Amino acid sequence: MNRKLCIIVLSALSLLCFFASRTAEPAAQAESAASYRELAALPEPAVEPAGETEPATVEDAEPAPDPEPALDLEAVPELVAHAGGAVYGYRLTNSLEALDLAYANGFRFVEVDMCRSADGELVLIHDWLSMGERMLGSSDCLTRAEFLSRPALAGLTLLDLDGLLDWLARHPDCSVITDVKEEDNLQALEDIRAKADGLVDHFIPQIYDYVDYTAAAELGYPRVILTLYRLPLEVEQVAAFVGENHPWAIAVGQDRLSEELLSAICDACPQTHVFAHSVNDLSVFEAWSPLGLTGIYTDYFQPAHWDSKTQSELPPAQPPGEASFCRKIPRVFVPAASVVLFCGKSFDYCFNLW
Repeated sequence: MNRKLCIIVLSALSLLCFFASRTAEPAAQAESAASYRELAALPEPAVEPAGETEPATVEDAEPAPDPEPALDLEAVPELVAHAGGAVYGYRLTNSLEALDLAYANGFRFVEVDMCRSADGELVLIHDWLSMGERMLGSSDCLTRAEFLSRPALAGLTLLDLDGLLDWLARHPDCSVITDVKEEDNLQALEDIRAKADGLVDHFIPQIYDYVDYTAAAELGYPRVILTLYRLPLEVEQVAAFVGENHPWAIAVGQDRLSEELLSAICDACPQTHVFAHSVNDLSVFEAWSPLGLTGIYTDYFQPAHWDSKTQSELPPAQPPGEASFCRKIPRVFVPAASVVLFCGKSFDYCFNLW
């Protein structure tokens, strides 16, 4: 008896929903038609009589030239190309091809490694021991001429400071973060400043000790990063430095990130950014970004294809063009009820389980 009663109730509801949907759709169509008729009845825009407007000139028809890209000192990246970014799948090359690929993929902030050559010049290489062997087949500290002339891994083009400056001149909207591997970081920053001419603002030097901050700032670099990878991590000392000097950013290895550190930096100076290195796992950024992490040094992520969930927006409650929930009920309910009516045994089984 209960089973028959349920089937009768379901049948009645199905019929009601079906007729409701049939009556609602014509009403909606009528409403749309009325709106269209109202729009069609609007007066045509006035047309000025011929001869009263000035004729267009060739200059009017020509599109405005694209503005020259310029450096934005206020820009703050989520992604920095670590060691120039990966190229052909290789990391840490600091090569011309890596820089070109990074720029093409949307990077406007690149980090490069610098070492001294045997004759005292700054060249772009991560280190002479392991990367020298991999890139050039030799772990010897080479002269600048030897470094630039030797065949490199995968046919890559290696750069010295002059080559980097030439690249920057062709990419005037880019910033370069330095990572000088030698102990004479301040001297290297002086050498860069002496050669950079009008490109000094494009460089963001990393310093490796608290006492070097003032000297780096006095060299004329408007943005300075204190990187912590050569320092013992003492949160109170970092916070005190940030509160006193207000550096542009702090860089820290991802394995040393902590909520305590991020909170201390933010409390000391909310304008100081925090970058983690080197991060190639999206979940790391998404986990720490809500806690105050600004961005990451990365080998593989690309700004042109960056899709982190931290910037996602909630979808609208009802996307345009979608039917309302009440109008969707008959479309789902009628087929479901039909299945129930024609599969009495299945319904009876489900009903007993329920």
